[in-house]
This record gives sequence, structure tokens and C-alpha cells, in this order.
Amino acid sequence: MMTSERLLAAVLLVASTTVTAGFTNGAFSGSRAFAERRMRISMSQGSAMPDDSDHQRPSPPEVYDEHEYDLNHLAPSEKRRTRMELEEEVMSRFEHGDNLMELRKQVKDMKVDLQDARNDGDLSKMSKLKSKITEAQRKDAELMYRLATERMAGAEEEGLSEEHEKYKNEAMAARSVLPQFNIEGLWVGKYGEHGYEMINVTYVEDTIIAYKVTGDKNVPKGEVTFTVDLSPNALIEAGLEPIELAEDASTQWGTKHLPRFPGKGQVAAEGFVNSQWIEGQLIIVGDYFSFAWVPLGHQIFFGRPSPELTLKMLRESQMKELQAGPGELKDVAKMRAFAVRCWDETELLEDDLETEGMDVDPYNGAFQ
Repeated sequence: MMTSERLLAAVLLVASTTVTAGFTNGAFSGSRAFAERRMRISMSQGSAMPDDSDHQRPSPPEVYDEHEYDLNHLAPSEKRRTRMELEEEVMSRFEHGDNLMELRKQVKDMKVDLQDARNDGDLSKMSKLKSKITEAQRKDAELMYRLATERMAGAEEEGLSEEHEKYKNEAMAARSVLPQFNIEGLWVGKYGEHGYEMINVTYVEDTIIAYKVTGDKNVPKGEVTFTVDLSPNALIEAGLEPIELAEDASTQWGTKHLPRFPGKGQVAAEGFVNSQWIEGQLIIVGDYFSFAWVPLGHQIFFGRPSPELTLKMLRESQMKELQAGPGELKDVAKMRAFAVRCWDETELLEDDLETEGMDVDPYNGAFQ
């Protein structure tokens, strides 16, 4: 079993090496949609957010085909503004990050006081503590999600359609602010000696299924690299406490606690032989996440790829497939590689000529 201390050491080691290797150069970014929603209310709640200044994407050019297309100054549509207001309202209902950890500690302490009051027969104190505990627990989105899903299931069994819809809406509202339910889409991580690989995170109800978009000789593309069970019962059974960071690390990531969740990671011999599933853990690290193959002591840190990196990795993956195929496909791969080189050289030439004040046809001679 991998201890919290070992997991923490692995997270920090991978995080530090990955950041210095390129996560701060614009090629990767965090879970931006969720982070932006958190940022809109973080100042009012006093939540510390990671400094994202090193993850800024390049600004779009001011002119394209002689028409300005800077969309940053356009007012959002009424529909989008309504959705943003609703998201902010839902986010403001709950505590997040370190504030949530502190809230849970307070609830735990109040439950101890409640038991003492019950033993002393102090009915007035019991009533006040019950009210405070209920009020505090309503700010815990994970707890509210569990309670709402349980009540939703009960209403469905009893055929209470209105009650079912009510609890479904409550469950979806709580779920929408939980970071573990907001990592869908493309991510990139370094799979050891295989180098950087791309995965696609999807959800099937309360289960994360991460597919490889680009693969390697052990677990190829299209296969599942890991799964995570986020169902309330699984979290209770696993009993995984958040990892508590040291002061320096908490300052770097803008949070002191890293929540983690039980999962399964897939491993296989070369050629996808003897594939098997082993114990794993998903660890939320600010706007990023990592997944640990626990018995192996192996962990991968994932960041969002930029559009440019996404296209580059997909193109390289396709080229590798062609080069590994029969003779005819290898010839196609060689011709495509040659065309790409020619195009790159043409773009460089165009840039050089533009700096000299000359105007050229970018397609002239591109494939000669």
C-alpha cells in the first residue's frame, strides 16, 4: 500500500519536473472552465487560487483577413449571461478547497459537542448544535450530492416523479461544483520512457473512464488507461483522506489539501499482452490532476494541452501508425513527411520575405 507521504512525495516530484519541463510555457493549461468559475467568486470568499500568470495563452492577432476578430470585448449573449449567473450562484452556495476542509473539521467538532450535550441532557444546546451542523453541512457539495442521489433513488422507487426531479436538480447542482466531476476532455501526461501521451477523460454516471488518444507499445491508443469510481458509496468505503501539503507546496498550488479518489489503472506487457487492472488513485492538484498506479509506485501528472499541441500530437501519432504499417503505408508516410517539411520550409521563407517588406504567394512552390 502506498502511504499518503509517498503519494505526496510523488506528486511534488512529478509536478516540479513537469512544470519545469513545459507546463508553464503555454503548451499546457489547467482545467480552465472550472477554474474560471471558481475565480469569479474566490475573492469574495477569500479562497487562495493558484497563480495562472504563467499559463496565459497567446493573444489572438488583431486583424484576420482585414477584419478585426478580437472577441474578448464582445458582450456575452443573454443565454450565456444567464448561465454564468446561475453557475456563480451555485458555486457561492458551497465551500471549496481549504475552506471546505476547515468546515468539515468544524462539523466534526460540533458533533462531539452534540454528543456531550446529549449525555448531559442539555436540550437547548442540542437544538442549537443540530441547527449549526445542518447549516454547515449544506455548504459541503460532496455531502449534498450523496444525500440528493440517495433521496432521488428513493423517490424513483416510490414513483414520486416531482420529488425525483427535485432531488435530481439538487444532485446536479452539487455535482457541478465538485472538481473531480469537472475534468472531462483532453489531457496530456508523461508516461515514463514512452514520453508524453494524450488521454480523453469521459464520465459514465459516477465513473471516470480515461481513454488513450495516443498510445504506446504496452497500452495502445483506444484502450482505457485508468478508471475512477466517484460514487458516494465508493468514497465512503475507500476512506481516502486528502493529502496535506507542506507550506511551500501549498503556496505553489494555492491549496493545502489534495483530495484523492479510488480507481483502477491498466498495465500490460509489450504488445498489450497480459493486461491487468491494479489499484490506483486520482489526486486533484489545483487545476491539474495526477493518477497513481499504487502497487507500482508510478504516478503521472496531467495538464491540459493547447490546441497547437493537440494537433501536433495527433499528427505525430498518425505518422507513427503509417510508418509501422505495410510497405504501401510506409511510402505514404514518407510522402506526407516530405510534404510537411516542404510546407514548414515555405512558411519560414514567407516569414523571412515578409520581414524584408516583400509579398509572396504562400502556396507557390509548397509541394515542389
